[in-house]
Amino acid sequence: MRRWWIWGVLALGCDSATPEPEPFVGDETYVRDPALNVELISGKGEAISHAVGENCMQCHQAHGPGPGLFTAAGTLHDRDGAPFAGGLVELRTGPNGAGDLVVRLEVDELGNFYTTEALPLPESAVFPTVYAVDGVPSNFMPFPTSSAACNVCHAGGAAVRLKG
Repeated sequence: MRRWWIWGVLALGCDSATPEPEPFVGDETYVRDPALNVELISGKGEAISHAVGENCMQCHQAHGPGPGLFTAAGTLHDRDGAPFAGGLVELRTGPNGAGDLVVRLEVDELGNFYTTEALPLPESAVFPTVYAVDGVPSNFMPFPTSSAACNVCHAGGAAVRLKG
């Protein structure tokens, strides 16, 4: 008799309906708080960013919880792989610093750069160039990109590094 009572109590706690899974970051059903849609741009000397070397645009996008809808973001490293503060990143219409300037981003104190400014991506590709503190071009992509989510590809051993 006791076994039947236990099974009866357990059955009352069971619900045959499967609960809907919670939407995850990046899922189209993720509901973003509109208050997060603020303008942000990195600046030299600032240290308000975080998650150095990670894909910034995983959270700072239309289906994510980060403030700002980033159109370009990443981390600049020195030649040894440490985050590099104070550099500059330019996106241009031509390779190796040539062509029209699309956007110029200062690298913050943690080595991160980011912006919510409207960019012509992905319709028009751009060529990134990175500059050291002295303004001398240090590294560039020899081919165009239609995404400015830099840390998607440039992470770990492929991090964006200054040369020389």
